Amino acid sequence: MPHLIASSAKLPTFPFEEGGFIFLCEARSLRNPHLSMLRVNYPSEHGLYDFCILKIEQERGFLFKGEKSTRPIPVNILKQALRVLARYCQNTEGNLGLDLVKPCACLIDWSVFKIPSSFHLEIGFGSGRHLLNKAMSNPEEFYIGVEVHTPSIEQVLRQIKILGLQNLYITYADARTLLEVLPKRCVGLDVHFPVPWPKNPQRRIWTAKTLAHMLAILRPKSLLWLRTDNLDYFKESLHLALDLPHCTMQVFKNSAQEMVVSKYEARWKRQHKDIYDLHLQIEDMPDKSQQPLLLKCSTKISINPSLKACTLWHNQVVQQDYFLRVVDVLEYKNLWLLVVSLGDLQAPLNKVLVLDKNKGSLEYIGGLPFNTKAHRYAHQKLEEILG
Repeated sequence: MPHLIASSAKLPTFPFEEGGFIFLCEARSLRNPHLSMLRVNYPSEHGLYDFCILKIEQERGFLFKGEKSTRPIPVNILKQALRVLARYCQNTEGNLGLDLVKPCACLIDWSVFKIPSSFHLEIGFGSGRHLLNKAMSNPEEFYIGVEVHTPSIEQVLRQIKILGLQNLYITYADARTLLEVLPKRCVGLDVHFPVPWPKNPQRRIWTAKTLAHMLAILRPKSLLWLRTDNLDYFKESLHLALDLPHCTMQVFKNSAQEMVVSKYEARWKRQHKDIYDLHLQIEDMPDKSQQPLLLKCSTKISINPSLKACTLWHNQVVQQDYFLRVVDVLEYKNLWLLVVSLGDLQAPLNKVLVLDKNKGSLEYIGGLPFNTKAHRYAHQKLEEILG
């Protein structure tokens, strides 16, 4: 993670603008007196980057680093913002060397992205060898790659630019929530070498719940392809498939692959490990009612005038369908920055929101959550707490 360490820091009065960045505010934590959070905007030709930087007071000075849930991709944007702050600091050190990744149109902004009439999806593409090869080999087809590992995303974004691909788009997202909101337009879904999570099986991508969401977005007779080197994971995934009321499936062990070998597959083959494939198809699923991809939030909310910020971060709600936890509240004039964890307990989402007490507005920094049932319930509960 890029960071900046300084013996002292004297930042300009907020808001201020420099180097193309707009530093909107510095909100101070009510939970930790040594912590504050800077909200930063960076307008670009590919959209507005909206993120936060943490400022942590330490024994020998200050540490500046990106707030994880709002961290921009590519990370160069964060590095550039930290370099601007470094101009107002003394005795600085850090890891702010810039690389070649720039803002890219092939990184999906779900607030403006138009989903094509048909698409292929790969969940957890890693190095991207398999996904890139498929996109190159089938230029008339549309591909979407889903990943949560930022270095992998940036690596594939570089390759997309080098190869000049026009049919491959990448998203930073938890596939477990994305699958719930995608439309039924997928013509092929690949899940290759997912993390098996032997001690935390509830974190797996292949569960009864996510399998149902995968099948719900697939066109009739489209292929769902699981590939893994973990026999226990494979057996448990196969059992979940066998629980379906009807399906067609094929099982392979150490089958020859005509397409490019992924980095993980090459490693397992060198170690002489077995590799298992499950090809799953269904004739059809009931039509999926199409909802908005992103959560719909009111621009104005009712705020209890007697509400105290210092009591908010004690709030925690856990229900069968959702949970909500207010982790911290940070203050800047009439603004409260709410650090929250919400959604599904098995797929928690961390976000930062801005509450403007004067305007009665509530805004998610870095973009709205996906419009899942758990996110809707959690947001409604948050509005109730504030009202």
